[in-house]
Amino acid sequence: MTKKLLPLLCLILLASCAGRNNDAAEKDLHDVTVLGDTLVVNPQASMVSRIHTSPVVKEYHEPTIATTGVVTAIPTAYAEVAAPFAGRVQRSLVRIGQRVAAGTPLFEIHSSDYSEVVKNYRQSVSELEVAKKAYDRAKSLFDNKVASAKDLEEAHAAYSHALEEQHHAEAVAKEFQIDLKRAEVGQPMIVRSPISGKVLRNDLVMGQFVKEDADAPIVVADLSKVWVKANISEKEAPMLDGVSQVDISLVAVPDSVFHGRVVYQGEILDPETRTMQTIIECDNPKGAMLPNMYAHLQIRCTGHEYVVVPKSAVLQGDSQRYVLRQVADNTYLRTPVTVTSLDDDRLIVTSGLNTNDQIITEGAFYLIDSK
Repeated sequence: MTKKLLPLLCLILLASCAGRNNDAAEKDLHDVTVLGDTLVVNPQASMVSRIHTSPVVKEYHEPTIATTGVVTAIPTAYAEVAAPFAGRVQRSLVRIGQRVAAGTPLFEIHSSDYSEVVKNYRQSVSELEVAKKAYDRAKSLFDNKVASAKDLEEAHAAYSHALEEQHHAEAVAKEFQIDLKRAEVGQPMIVRSPISGKVLRNDLVMGQFVKEDADAPIVVADLSKVWVKANISEKEAPMLDGVSQVDISLVAVPDSVFHGRVVYQGEILDPETRTMQTIIECDNPKGAMLPNMYAHLQIRCTGHEYVVVPKSAVLQGDSQRYVLRQVADNTYLRTPVTVTSLDDDRLIVTSGLNTNDQIITEGAFYLIDSK
């Protein structure tokens, strides 16, 4: 009889324990009441003793932003020089590594299109001279009452048309950077450097035929100063208001350190990477920094007072980070914040909190599953 009752007693005990556990679970479910982003904690809940709050304070700090960048030539000191017309290269006048001044001849090219532009310009100049003489003669005759007003108007119209044609021909020639004082029909065109710098590339071969839409065969650049383009994260961008120093080390030469200065801070955030472009200008007297080199940057920002909180105070939501800000006794509001790292234990809050806001600094994780 006792053996038959033993299993039944065990089932009764298990059911009793399960009932007590269910009662405890039901009690835990009522420890926190969620009203949107507001969490109300039952003052009788056991977690209350493990939740600690502190007022938000500011601390003086000189933050450092660590990022990567790419060396580029300064656009105004970089030129890709192409043939403005299709034609055959007669001579290459410079070599790679040669320093040139603005206006230095780079190469000569024979081109029928070039000759046509020069011819049109010379012809427009001649026609303008003829039209000007005709207009002056008609005006003189009209003043002496020999010619009619109609004759004068026709001469003026012809002169105005010739002047317009001459301006157009001159504009076309200047568009192709033709030196109109030296250009001659049937002579090769001399292509000149638009800037001072060093010849970094020269792919020309004497006698080769080049098309007008071909890639630029010659590159001239002044690399005594270069840019380093870096992308700063959205959360770190507010700290760029003041930058005291930028230290740059090249991936190719990790032991070298260069110094630069911020010359541009982007005003548009990349929607995909959530970063903002920043440009740092560096002196490069020895030419060690070459375009397309990768670099590591340490951007030292000017010291300011920042809101600093412990990492334990910041929770990760579905789409953003937040803290639990106390708005009444045992009542907390999920408050989105933007943060960046300060050290192993603390974070800088760049937006979302004000001085003296009371937030949970310990035990916030007890509420992390409250929905």
